[in-house]
Amino acid sequence: MTPRVRTAPSSPDKVLWPQAGITKQDLWDYYEAVADRLLPGLAGRPLTLKRFPDGLGGDGFFQKNLPPSTPGHVERFASWSESSGRTVTYAVARTTDDLRWCAQTAALELHPWFARVDRPERPDTLAFDLDPGERPVPAAAAARRLRTVLDDLGLASLVKTSGKRGLHIYVPIERRYTYEEIRGFGLGVARCCAAAHPEDLTVEMRKARRSGRLLLDWSRNGPAQTLVAAWSPRAVEAATVSLPLAWEAVTDALDPQRFTLRTAPELPDAWADPPRPQRLEQARERLQAEGFDCADRNPRSDKPFS
Repeated sequence: MTPRVRTAPSSPDKVLWPQAGITKQDLWDYYEAVADRLLPGLAGRPLTLKRFPDGLGGDGFFQKNLPPSTPGHVERFASWSESSGRTVTYAVARTTDDLRWCAQTAALELHPWFARVDRPERPDTLAFDLDPGERPVPAAAAARRLRTVLDDLGLASLVKTSGKRGLHIYVPIERRYTYEEIRGFGLGVARCCAAAHPEDLTVEMRKARRSGRLLLDWSRNGPAQTLVAAWSPRAVEAATVSLPLAWEAVTDALDPQRFTLRTAPELPDAWADPPRPQRLEQARERLQAEGFDCADRNPRSDKPFS
């Protein structure tokens, strides 16, 4: 482990996004340019990196456990993993130097937890991943429908592009609930929304049961689950980013392909003034009164969810 802080990337001309012609130096410069907007969503959170050391033309992989070569300025967080039966040591990015290190390792995507290291068992975000299917249902239309449900429940929400076809909706919450409570509540919200639009929306995790409908994915609210960070690049040929949006921008004409490493730094931060963390008790009671159970379910269950 070395304490050295880099001031420039090695192999700066290495092409990471061949179609877009974006190099390692470009990624380094992007992380520097958006650090003030990217770091608030990363600070204090265990981080999974999606790395492509040889660019998108080579093999990529998700990295959770830090190698011994990780520089000393990168904060560590150790967490026991039941699935792998070992302790995993995650990176925690808090500074621009940490983002420069991400660029040096060719981390094309940054995926933080929904909880922070001081209380890793208490998430501070309820998240929905809107995953389009084969039917012509715009993700923007589904997002507006889900926002209506959340508004009716008295919950303020944030929206961003996924950097691909979908959208992500976040609800800031107080750190008083378990993952099981959050995931069960998220399923109840998604069921409520899907029940109002059954031809277009579903909560079914098994693709064979979706019938081409757009998935309101509630399953990301489990322990150590992640979504790509706001302002993070995506490992796709167009070099898009996951961009925070104002709700007024979520129209059916929305084109997420416009938001790239080259264009995003000039855009304002729609999440600069986020809602305060919210409590869920009243919203849960209302959902249950309307017949939507908020009990947690295993996303891998064979039992139909709809």
